[in-house]
Amino acid sequence: MRIAPGDPIEKLIGDNSNAAEIIAVKKDLGLDKPLVTQFKIYILNITHLDFGQSISKGKPVFDLVLNHIGPTFTIAFFAIVGAMLWGVSGGVLVGYYKSSWVDYSGRLITLLILSLPVFSLAPILVLFFSIKLGVLPVSEWGGFLHGVLPVLTLTLPLGAILLRVTRNKFLEENKAQWIEVLKAKGMSEFSVTWRGFVVCLPTILTVLGVQLSVVLAGTMITEMIFDIPGMGALLLEAIQNRDYPVVQGIILYSTTIYLVVYFVIDLLNVYIDPRLKRVYEQ
Repeated sequence: MRIAPGDPIEKLIGDNSNAAEIIAVKKDLGLDKPLVTQFKIYILNITHLDFGQSISKGKPVFDLVLNHIGPTFTIAFFAIVGAMLWGVSGGVLVGYYKSSWVDYSGRLITLLILSLPVFSLAPILVLFFSIKLGVLPVSEWGGFLHGVLPVLTLTLPLGAILLRVTRNKFLEENKAQWIEVLKAKGMSEFSVTWRGFVVCLPTILTVLGVQLSVVLAGTMITEMIFDIPGMGALLLEAIQNRDYPVVQGIILYSTTIYLVVYFVIDLLNVYIDPRLKRVYEQ
């Protein structure tokens, strides 16, 4: 951002500004100091929950992020829930019916979905559901229907990844000796399948955590495509205006979310799999 061409002060006060005005505004905003000094001041301010002030809007970065976080969080949350529902259940289903038409169909569908990036999948969904069928709105942010296509755009690829991971892990566990022991003891097919699924959960949750960065990035791209006033729109505007504090604030938000989710997933994995607890204790 700092190395790229463009000066935020020139965008702020206009092209007709003179050098003296630019220097005065830079000094007022603290942009005249060395980058190391600016970074030191920024870190010290963060400890007081001061994330700076937007150069272009003149508002606190914290308030701007808070005003735009709603749509982004909503889309990301429902996308993850939807992906877990269809991806994990589909993975268990195709794994249970290995080498059948169910297995082959599921793997083919996931391959087709994963072959389409977000910026290609979204127009296809718009063409089918909005233009051909006319059942869903194309853009903007309002009621429930406005969020269906953005959520679907993120749910399909994430669910496809979870389906493939769940299937492979489920088949791997089904070959284990403890599964054969449970079957030999006369345990019902459902109970055996459920226990096999529980053992797969730590792997599934870990993959979900890794894919969180993809979901956050995909949410911002999706917001731009569907004209949603979320973090993606705020980030794009900040980049265009060279608004350093806002870009830094959004990156800090994304990183914090990523770390918190990873921490929660680690705790869940220890709770689900007692073997991990013994490893941590050692």
